[in-house]
Amino acid sequence: MRARNLLLLGGAAVIVAAGAVFGLPALRQARQAQAASAVPVTAQVTTLTAVSSIDSTGAVEPEQSASLSLKTSGTVATVPVKVGDHVKAGDVLVTLDPASAPTNVIQAQADLSSAKTNLDDLLHPSALTLANAKKAVADDQTALDKAQRTLRNTQNPVGQSLTDTVDSKKLALDTAITNQTLSTVSADAQALVQATSDTNIAFSRYQNYQAKWDAGDHGDALYRILQASQSAYQSALDKKTQLELRINSDQANQADAVKTAQKNYDDSVANLNSAIRGPDAIKLAQAQADEALAQSNLADAQDKLSHLQNGAKPEDILAAQVRVQVAQATLDTLTLRAPFDGDVLAVNYKPGDPASPSQAAITLADRSKLHVSVSVDETAIGAIASGNPVTLTLDALPGVALNGRVYSIEPFGQTVQGLVRYNVRVDLGQTDPRLLLYMTANATIVTHVEQNALAVPLSAIQYDNQGEFVNRVNSAGALERVNVTSGQSINDLVVVKGSLTPGDNVEVIAAAPASAPKSPFGGG
Repeated sequence: MRARNLLLLGGAAVIVAAGAVFGLPALRQARQAQAASAVPVTAQVTTLTAVSSIDSTGAVEPEQSASLSLKTSGTVATVPVKVGDHVKAGDVLVTLDPASAPTNVIQAQADLSSAKTNLDDLLHPSALTLANAKKAVADDQTALDKAQRTLRNTQNPVGQSLTDTVDSKKLALDTAITNQTLSTVSADAQALVQATSDTNIAFSRYQNYQAKWDAGDHGDALYRILQASQSAYQSALDKKTQLELRINSDQANQADAVKTAQKNYDDSVANLNSAIRGPDAIKLAQAQADEALAQSNLADAQDKLSHLQNGAKPEDILAAQVRVQVAQATLDTLTLRAPFDGDVLAVNYKPGDPASPSQAAITLADRSKLHVSVSVDETAIGAIASGNPVTLTLDALPGVALNGRVYSIEPFGQTVQGLVRYNVRVDLGQTDPRLLLYMTANATIVTHVEQNALAVPLSAIQYDNQGEFVNRVNSAGALERVNVTSGQSINDLVVVKGSLTPGDNVEVIAAAPASAPKSPFGGG
């Protein structure tokens, strides 16, 4: 980058180099020679257009560009674009095989279906959904009624029901004791007395006949009588045994009944005594919590039913929509789409390739509007403003000159080799089909244009202890000093500021011809 000055004279543009230095020895000789002459050499004060500019270089860049990567891994299924294609925002660039996607992406397909169904139920509830909601209200109402009864009983423990329970349990105990007493004189008990007597008689008979048999009487008649008496004895013994078993079982049952009835009676008395002492704090707290929960459940069920009948709550619809969007966004990671209109500059995948988010899949650029970013030194950046006209040339395209304007100036600089430089964006007002991205462009930024600037020949500028001046020829033909300040110069002209008027004649000092040095050995 370098600052340049352009002087336009008579409509022609001329590039100005940094200020030239006039040889002081030659100037002194010229002034001395001119002082010896009677008639001074003069030239007219003229006007011209002075143009200040700053030069820099930069690369031709697109309006927008991006290296696009897939958001998930998988196997490439399709690549419907190729290098050079122009795509629109939203066009598909690369797709992945869903079967090769990570588990969360595959799960998102089911999540999306469920989320859409839920959203549709909120917006258009089915008859089954309404029926279930009504049933939920009825069930929660029943649960609330029960919780409220429990709470009332807990808050008022002393009631007729407790007294009635004590009475009923006392009656049950008395009945069990009576039944236990009666079991000792039951029909089975009386039958057992008779069965015991019958068994003893039968056993005595059997023993008598057995003694005769043992004494040696082995006649057929005695044998038959012995067998019959043994059978009668066994039958009486079996009847007695069955009665004993039945009586023992009944007495055991009666004893258990008395024991159970006694416990139930004791518990009912304890409950009544506890109620008389007041509500149990733990039971009361639990009953209150159960009642509050039942209230909340019923209110929630009623609210859901109301919104199903009259329209869902906006926040519920929003939440359902978000779930749909989240699932859809996860599924969308299987597809890479163009984020903006542009041209495909690079394609890095083919169908069947394994894809990774860490590797760029497509490089895309919007070349509809090109610009050049140039770097300007901090010493010159203050002269540049947005809208400054710019002329651009390219080394790769000789003879091509493009117009542009300064679009923006980066508000922060970067230090490069100890110098602070600022990036300036130049938008091209026109383009050329031969212009390619990232070609090097030479930018000339016009920073100032001064119309009708005063100019005199460089040789008219003189210096002394008071500073710069020119000798102007006045109306009497004499020379008069006019203090000036010189500025931009080109060839033999220099822009000046001072009390001069276009057309004034000023003295110019012609350069004295260089003389050959004298020989130390004499001669010419």
